Amino acid sequence: MFIITTKRLFCIALILASCCRLLAADPNAWEQLNLSSTGIAGVTVYYEKSFEPKLPVFEREYKKFLAEKESAKAINAKKNQIFADINQILGISEPDTEKQDKLWTGLLGVFSLEKTTFYIVKQGTIKDFLRAGGQLPNFTYDKASDNATYNPEFKTTSEDGPIKDFEFTFPIDSDETFEKDVSQIFQILQVALGRSKPYLTIHEVVEASLLMQTKPTDPYWRWFSDGFANAITIEILKKYTGAEDAEEFAEAYDVSKYKKLEKEINLRYWMGLNFCIKTPLEYESELRMARYTYATYEAQRLIEKHGFDCVRKILDEVCTKKTRTGQDILQAIKQVTGDDIQQRLGHYQTFETRKEGMAKYTGLLNAASGKKDYEQMLINVIRLLELQDSQLSPTGLRSYKEAALLLFKLGYEKAGDEAMHSCVELFKNSGMPLARDAALETFIIYAFNTKNAKKAEKMAEELLKTRPNHLPALTVQMVVHAEAKRLTEAKQIAKRIQSLDKNKQSMAYKTASHVLATDPNQQGPDK
Repeated sequence: MFIITTKRLFCIALILASCCRLLAADPNAWEQLNLSSTGIAGVTVYYEKSFEPKLPVFEREYKKFLAEKESAKAINAKKNQIFADINQILGISEPDTEKQDKLWTGLLGVFSLEKTTFYIVKQGTIKDFLRAGGQLPNFTYDKASDNATYNPEFKTTSEDGPIKDFEFTFPIDSDETFEKDVSQIFQILQVALGRSKPYLTIHEVVEASLLMQTKPTDPYWRWFSDGFANAITIEILKKYTGAEDAEEFAEAYDVSKYKKLEKEINLRYWMGLNFCIKTPLEYESELRMARYTYATYEAQRLIEKHGFDCVRKILDEVCTKKTRTGQDILQAIKQVTGDDIQQRLGHYQTFETRKEGMAKYTGLLNAASGKKDYEQMLINVIRLLELQDSQLSPTGLRSYKEAALLLFKLGYEKAGDEAMHSCVELFKNSGMPLARDAALETFIIYAFNTKNAKKAEKMAEELLKTRPNHLPALTVQMVVHAEAKRLTEAKQIAKRIQSLDKNKQSMAYKTASHVLATDPNQQGPDK
């Protein structure tokens, strides 16, 4: 989902739908707003009269949008040649072309419509109309919050074949913001319709191909996989789209932008996406870009010094290892090139050993904790997680929970929930005995700490399938029933909990006592 919010008046949620029909417009709805109409670059545009002087701006932005579409078509025609180059550079003799093609198509889909209609209307006009009881296609209005939401759904095909008609609304804040709003919405629309810049598509295909070939066994390959994916992408762009595109892509990874973070990025310990905790923190976002940048710099340095053949040789060497850890990739680079890359990566941290790093971030965490500086606490919990000997451990599980709770305390409950959901999937897929149960139970503890047992309902159900007497899971079910005023079911579970749990001071026992004491005419227990 892609969301734009403009001055808190409007929310536009662009939903990429794969199985839903495009919502049909009511042809009479827009007529009530008395819009003018014209044709622009082959499409029909309805607009508020006050926007008429701005139509050349809209036409310019739409043509830029179309140019991206043509660019996508052009690079798409060279797909097989690009795949061949990627596989040759990586030394892949038997590529999984089906997966490569699926990834490519998903990122660089060429969206084509025979008939398009755009509506350009002020947010205030739309909102006043909805507030007065009017209805417009794909718009909803919440009276309590006085918020309007636009929810268009897109797909390229339907059960009856390709979609022929496409209608989209541009809710504009004001005459002054017209150009900015139109440009921003077209950019979001570009992504929603699957036409990303070719460099993103190439990068993802390179990295996925590299990882499919090598099958890493720990999280510490990311500096290598992302760095070399970027370096290879730059060379492919030069060959297939020109130096200008390559330079535009490379410009984002200019190390001079991140010198202040150079010693803090801990590049050697940058974890793969499955292990990372996503946060809305500005510092973490900047740190991530710095990591991409210096990873690209190190990859380009090796390629410039040893040629593109070194990539294939490094991967061939690491594939001889059964372990295929982050340490193996460092050793393979040294064996193939003679470069002590571990020493190079040491330049991007302020400590010599993991133990020293753990001591550094533990001290910073304790200091932040004393001040109740939750943001700094979160940053240091994440750094500690990255330095642990294994994230798939009880200590790692506690770190994920601590980070999720800190996100909750900072007001980012959704991000906290996502962190815990990712953690559960990570542990469930680890193949480690009891890891699944430990992760599910930790999620339940997290849910109770956020005073929302409902969010752990599915986790509890999953646990109870194999452990029917699991007390925390039974407590979740009991509380969910009680909060929904299903007191008969809640009290049945409460009695069961007290028959299983002889510790009258436990959270499960006390909550069960509360439920058993609840009057049917009153609300259920506090969350």
